[in-house]
Amino acid sequence: MVVYKIVVLSIIYYSKNISIMSVKQIIRNAFPRGVKALYREYWGNGNAKKYHVNEGKVQIQLPNSVYPNNVNIENYVRIQDHVRLIAGKGSLVIKKYSAIGSGTVIIPGTHIPTVGLPQYLSYLGINDINVTLVIEEDCWIGAECMLLNKCHIGRGAVVGARSVVTKAIPPYAVVTGTPAKIIAVRFSIDQIMRHEQMLYPATERFSRKKLEEIFTTHYSNMRVIGTDELRDEDFERLRIEKERISMSDFK
Repeated sequence: MVVYKIVVLSIIYYSKNISIMSVKQIIRNAFPRGVKALYREYWGNGNAKKYHVNEGKVQIQLPNSVYPNNVNIENYVRIQDHVRLIAGKGSLVIKKYSAIGSGTVIIPGTHIPTVGLPQYLSYLGINDINVTLVIEEDCWIGAECMLLNKCHIGRGAVVGARSVVTKAIPPYAVVTGTPAKIIAVRFSIDQIMRHEQMLYPATERFSRKKLEEIFTTHYSNMRVIGTDELRDEDFERLRIEKERISMSDFK
């Protein structure tokens, strides 16, 4: 069926010149064009597919590699194209409202060098350290990041593109680099409290006391990058979209 699709798409693409095409022209031109057209049809950027996981909607943009037996994806998670979730014997949890950028690689655990075990056979998982890697709620993981080993991404954190994360990231941190370091905080304490009032029920929100502890520990003199500005038309677009996808709006 796939070969048939490629051939048909190739013929359509070159229909004007098909009568004068040689075998060499078909191999060099029509076939590659057919492959590209087939790719666009099934896995192109505009072709995100939705899956129901844990009674909610998850957007997974193809192509990507996901090992679902060890991956728990909560409601309202968006995974862009070319993401590799390689859980192995470890496990991965991605919590609600989070988004994973294109080309990101997530690998819980690590290999332990073992005498007599060639790296070629490391897929056997002998002496591996397997952990649970958690991406908490409302996180943004930028394009082509690597999340490795025991890292834990705190609620609301932002990981800049092409960063490598190997340790715990506190809530609402903005990190970047190799290894990733904190460069800013996403919101102020007051902004976080207003933000969480709209996203979470009261029982799930951070208290002001907890936020003050987090800021004292991690964000002394750090700049805040978030904003309170939301135009009326954008607020209405947000309301309509939340209603369309049945996303709760708490107050």
